[in-house]
Amino acid sequence: MGLNDFTITKERALPIFILADSSGSMDGVKIQAVNKAIQDMIATLRNVDDIRGVFEISIITFGGKVLIQQYPTNVDEIIFEELTADGKTPMGEAISVVTNIIEDRGIVHSKDYLPTIVLLSDGYPTDFPGGQNASIEEYLKWKPIEKLHSMPRSSKCLRVAMSVDDGTDLNMLKAFLNNGTKPMTASDANEISKLFKWITMSTISRMTSVNPDDIQSFLKFDSNAEDDEILI
Repeated sequence: MGLNDFTITKERALPIFILADSSGSMDGVKIQAVNKAIQDMIATLRNVDDIRGVFEISIITFGGKVLIQQYPTNVDEIIFEELTADGKTPMGEAISVVTNIIEDRGIVHSKDYLPTIVLLSDGYPTDFPGGQNASIEEYLKWKPIEKLHSMPRSSKCLRVAMSVDDGTDLNMLKAFLNNGTKPMTASDANEISKLFKWITMSTISRMTSVNPDDIQSFLKFDSNAEDDEILI
């Protein structure tokens, strides 16, 4: 048997897409807390044993413009660059970008597990044509949201929404979820850390479960749980 008879098989991946609001209002304590939470997530996922594949993380920011900071990459290979905050909040464009990536089978492979999409924001989408205070129904008809929920792969993803300020447009986050769950809410940096810890532990639970793609089992967040109880 020669070298040409061997093939390299890619391990089955569970992709986690983080859509992070990096607009000017996130500057300071909030963006610092998000940076710390993402770093902790990466560190934790790197140290998980006996799982059914590999964890991949993608980071897409929307602040002034949408940037793909990191395409889906094995957590063991990520070199995380801290996020900075500036500009407006083109959330709709960010949602369109992540939908296109997930639908691209050259990036998210057919055999991969259903991705998790985490959307966090402290405001409202400045690229929504209807302005502020839109209803959930109006957001559901918006092209980026409508496409997310209608495409064959992105519509099946585990979606998590996180509000990190009292001024966040919750109707937008609810339209993004569209699955009967409510957005998580964080009032300070410690709460941001706690919510990311839940996402991390939920992801680990998926990869150690019998059926990682049974995402309905991983939708419930207990906001009253203690730190050591944030498990599914």
